[in-house]
Amino acid sequence: MLYFIKNISIENLFNTSLKVIINTLIIFIIIVLILGLAKTVYSIKGLIPIEHFADGFNHIITDILSFLVILELFRSFIEYFKSKRFRLHSMMDSFIIFVVRELLVILYTHEKVEWQNIVGFAILVLSLGIVRTLAVIYTPESQKTK
Repeated sequence: MLYFIKNISIENLFNTSLKVIINTLIIFIIIVLILGLAKTVYSIKGLIPIEHFADGFNHIITDILSFLVILELFRSFIEYFKSKRFRLHSMMDSFIIFVVRELLVILYTHEKVEWQNIVGFAILVLSLGIVRTLAVIYTPESQKTK
């Protein structure tokens, strides 16, 4: 037993522990996604009463858009676990989807939208798109080849 403990390097112990933690998190993410999908599918029962169809439809659209945001965020986490670094373009995808989701929720709930809010959303999506495009063009891999 003492011989086994002496031959374990701290780096190997760390890497093995990290793999166990990451695999546990991936299982947790899968469970959360399954529960989120089940909740979204279950919310379809809100469409059954004909008199509240519009309210139920708005609620379902909001649930589906929220699920897509969570799905994209978890996809970014899985990509991080694989490559062991955050990729800016993946994070920008999540942010862009979140902003578009917020805009669609505002439009579906029929809130009064000021033109300043629309211009703000447009500038935000445009700037996030520019940052994402620059992140794809100027990746660390492309810098190494120069």
